[in-house]
Amino acid sequence: MQFHLNGFETGDPWIWDPAQRLAVSGASGTVPQEVDILIVGCGPAGLTLAAQLSAFPHIKTCIVEQKPGPLLRGQADGIACRTMEMFEAFGFSERVLKEACWINETTF
Repeated sequence: MQFHLNGFETGDPWIWDPAQRLAVSGASGTVPQEVDILIVGCGPAGLTLAAQLSAFPHIKTCIVEQKPGPLLRGQADGIACRTMEMFEAFGFSERVLKEACWINETTF
């Protein structure tokens, strides 16, 4: 998970020690010889699929991403209503709402 609180950081914001925030990511290097599902890209669709598949531990899943590491700054920083509905279905919408920065007015 990545979050923006006093600067853009990676990891779990509920863990206060920054050294302990980063969970060990998947193996770097070569892709496993055989998987049930290969997800290419850690964009919204890829991570949504990964979140759904995490409910099925018997399915061997691998995610590959071309970026060399965590994002240094946000990309698509807004969250649509439908996305929040999906987060609610996954059971973590409350956590996203607690960490969100609410923008009440925009000017174009």
